[in-house]
Amino acid sequence: MKALLIAAVLIMSASPAWAHKLKLFVSAEGGEMVGSAYFAGGGKAAGLSGHVIDAAGTVIASVHTDENGAFRYTPPDGRAYLIRFESGDGHMAEARIGAAAMAEAPPPALTPASDMATLELALARQLRPLREQIDALESRARLSDIIGGIGFIFGIFGCFAWLSARRRGQP
Repeated sequence: MKALLIAAVLIMSASPAWAHKLKLFVSAEGGEMVGSAYFAGGGKAAGLSGHVIDAAGTVIASVHTDENGAFRYTPPDGRAYLIRFESGDGHMAEARIGAAAMAEAPPPALTPASDMATLELALARQLRPLREQIDALESRARLSDIIGGIGFIFGIFGCFAWLSARRRGQP
């Protein structure tokens, strides 16, 4: 009876598998939303349909990923938005992009303020791939994660074996 209770507790405390978790990366570049959808293992989520949702929960646009899992959308204004993608097999990812990030594109005239805005836009374009790589690396299963999981399983079976041997030794 105790073994059944322990098994029930272990099953209820298990977390969902993240092997094919859909991930979404979104940033703002000069008034545009630019991003990509990919799976936790690093595979690109090509051909997915997504929605751009405003603060009131209204879908204002549909977006689609290309063959590399990338998408681009220019919103009608600089408000905050929620971007949601669903893969059709139960996986869903969403990301918020704030109003501060959705600032308008820099003006074309060369002034000190526009030089700074141009520099910020160029910097954002250079940093976006690095941020995507960091996010993808954080979501990958490492060898230490796999070995730790196997060790956890052996530990659970060891506890069952110990309890079973201890119970048999008692009259």
